[in-house]
Amino acid sequence: MMFNMVSVILAILIGKLSDRMGRGKLITLGFLMYSLVYFLFGSLNDIHIYVGLFILYGVYSALTDTCQKSLVSDLITKEMKGTGFGLYHAVIGIMLLPVGIIAGYLYDHVSAGSPLYFGSVMSFIAAVLMAIFLFVNKKKKHDPATQPQMQVYRPL
Repeated sequence: MMFNMVSVILAILIGKLSDRMGRGKLITLGFLMYSLVYFLFGSLNDIHIYVGLFILYGVYSALTDTCQKSLVSDLITKEMKGTGFGLYHAVIGIMLLPVGIIAGYLYDHVSAGSPLYFGSVMSFIAAVLMAIFLFVNKKKKHDPATQPQMQVYRPL
């Protein structure tokens, strides 16, 4: 319940923040928060700390859910919104199956905390890849060679 309350309360605020500072930065922050929370869930064993971690998990949820859907909306043309969101949700749904299988295998054959560590590492990798993506795109924006050239009309 704590997770859901925090996520719902912060969703609108984070949505407004993403409109001002950009979706990618907040998604990256969300991935890093997920990585930290999952690592700590796997490492610690104190109910009081778990309450705080569920609050942070709600912050992660508000960051990523809000900003990822907004980013999808930004990237898709108006005519393809339904298809784009359908594809987005299909990919998420399809990826949940192998993730569940891997987590179950790790839990059964390694340790109870290993799926949490695996999730933490994967989220950290996603954050690094997102940061690289943002850096490369920022660099392209400032490189005149990658900008479209204006065509000048000259009569014959």
